Amino acid sequence: MAFALNKTKRKLNQILDSISNISDTSLPLKRPKTDAPSIALPEPAAKKSCPLRPFSSYVPSTLQEIFEEDEEKRRASFVEEREKAKKPKPNFTPWDRGDFLERLKTFRHPYLWMTKPDLVNEVQWANRGWRCVGKDRVACAGCGKEVVMSLEPDEPAVREDGEDVVSDDGDWRQSAQEQLVEKYVGMIVTGHEEGCLWRRRGCDATIQRLPLVHPSTTLEGLRLRYQSFMNLKADLPTSLRTPDKIDIKALAQLLSPTLLPTPSPKSSEDSNTLVSEINERALKFALIGWQAESERGLELATCNACFRRLGLWLFVPRPDPGSPSGEKEAVVNRLDLVQEHRSYCPWINASAQSGGTKSSVIDDEAKELAGWEMVLRVVENLQYTQNMENNSLITLGRPMSASTDLDRAAKDAKDQERFAKFKKLKKAFTIKKVKRAGKENVVRPSTAV
Repeated sequence: MAFALNKTKRKLNQILDSISNISDTSLPLKRPKTDAPSIALPEPAAKKSCPLRPFSSYVPSTLQEIFEEDEEKRRASFVEEREKAKKPKPNFTPWDRGDFLERLKTFRHPYLWMTKPDLVNEVQWANRGWRCVGKDRVACAGCGKEVVMSLEPDEPAVREDGEDVVSDDGDWRQSAQEQLVEKYVGMIVTGHEEGCLWRRRGCDATIQRLPLVHPSTTLEGLRLRYQSFMNLKADLPTSLRTPDKIDIKALAQLLSPTLLPTPSPKSSEDSNTLVSEINERALKFALIGWQAESERGLELATCNACFRRLGLWLFVPRPDPGSPSGEKEAVVNRLDLVQEHRSYCPWINASAQSGGTKSSVIDDEAKELAGWEMVLRVVENLQYTQNMENNSLITLGRPMSASTDLDRAAKDAKDQERFAKFKKLKKAFTIKKVKRAGKENVVRPSTAV
């Protein structure tokens, strides 16, 4: 294209030159002389080179501001746009514990969902993909079906003389409520549309299980919960009720390296000083699964498994200059850290934490444990490993002196009995090989001991 354009220009220049070179006899070849003085024209000035301008001078001010925007802001806007462009989550995720907790969280408001019987409580509805969308109203995000749940039975029929058909009103209401519960148990499944996947399958029984298997994860979660209460240590209730098997002082002594920052090498503080810095009230809250939050200037204790919320101001005495003691009694005298969880919470419900699975270990002590009991077991194992060489064990939840020796002797006896059974089975399956005739018979020696 450029070559053709240059060729055309050359031709045009040749034509113009040929026209200017043609001599015309009718025109004078020389300019006639005139008496007027000739005026000398100034020579054209040399062409100066134009200085280069910066790129910003070519760009409008609005675009220049965009180019000079901070890189972090551009990156944040890009991430936000990418998040919006993501595809929505699938509605059928029975394996996802996070989605299950999101559905269960919609039932947390008492003005929308009151306490229901265990067969039709919020866990049963959330297991089948239902969410709370209104007053005793649930909906499925997959098929869009809604169910209104009401356990209030209709009034009994009244005869013409004014008497009820059923003489015992209490028995009638109980039987009517049981029938309603059976009805809604079926509607948890049949309330979905025919093609809805939640109708075919719900969440597994272990969907509520807390991740307390790995000791490092368990201790880190305990530390984070403890640190959240340390910010509210001035407003923590003083009267707390915990299970009797918890020795909070021994627990604080053992967990002081985990919960407290590592002291500097210059400081020569002994272990007693470290224990005195442990806030036992905050440790009790953290051990039972509570976490501290602050909302609109109010201190709350919350649970991330059952979404229970406690206002700590209800359990703390307030100053009252008019009273003889100088403070006003708390609304609630004592706070039970276990009973304040919901009944289905895995922190206190061993069946919800285990998912109904039985341990395969042949041990009398192998049983279902609640969440706080598993945390205590992890701490006991940590203490056992740390004090194995010193042979001085601190008892946290169960005696570990004479009874521990008896348990070990019983376990050794069981191991010997099982080993004897294995020996008998091994003898029964031992195979002896004999070589062909004419050769020396060689019998394979028995491997049984």
